[in-house]
Amino acid sequence: MEKVVIVTGAAGVLGGAVARAFGKVGDKVLVADINPPPLQDLVALLNQGPGQAISCQVDIRDYDQVNGMVQQAIAKWKRLDVIACIAGQGLGRLSREKKEKLVIEHTDDDWDLVMETNLKGTFHCIKAVAEPFMAQRDGHIIIMGSGTGSRGRVRASSYATTKAGLYGLMKSAALELGEHNIKVNVVNPGRVMHAGDVLDQRIVQENTLKRISEPSEVGDFYVHLSRMKQVSGQIFNLDSRIIF
Repeated sequence: MEKVVIVTGAAGVLGGAVARAFGKVGDKVLVADINPPPLQDLVALLNQGPGQAISCQVDIRDYDQVNGMVQQAIAKWKRLDVIACIAGQGLGRLSREKKEKLVIEHTDDDWDLVMETNLKGTFHCIKAVAEPFMAQRDGHIIIMGSGTGSRGRVRASSYATTKAGLYGLMKSAALELGEHNIKVNVVNPGRVMHAGDVLDQRIVQENTLKRISEPSEVGDFYVHLSRMKQVSGQIFNLDSRIIF
């Protein structure tokens, strides 16, 4: 049976890959992002079938916008089965300066920007879907994590903090929502290349398979996990670096 899915951060590499994977199996997908123009081509692609798609501009830092996104999906398709919480970035992609910073270089505004986007934004998504999921006694929340939340990284203290925080948020939500048959999990995708990235060969060498992650593989895993009925409160590492 096809599912109704929300994918946040769908204008990005991983968000787009996850949305395409759900569309490929015939699911109905609401793709959301703070930056809507890139969503037009994605929606057009998904609507070529077998799935369906609509788009929504949303800033996940604003709960009212997130709740509106959830209600839009339900109004369109009469239910919601999965939310893929992909939206979130490091300071270098979120800030106007477009640069990563050492801990001592962060301003309060820098810190708050990353916290509110990655951690508070995901909290908003969980809170907004909890009520409809509880009412139908079914639902799956899949959060995008990062190995940086486990090992840290130079010039990524705020990002690492949010990703570590997501583990605690996920586990607590899984415990609270499990009695309502709601699954909550985290997926760590491994290193995926974005436009303008320079591949760090150290990452390749750390990897037992000497490769980096493929976005399509991450998307396919999201689809597979969304169909599982007995898995919650878990962290899945799609990365063959033995660092977690």
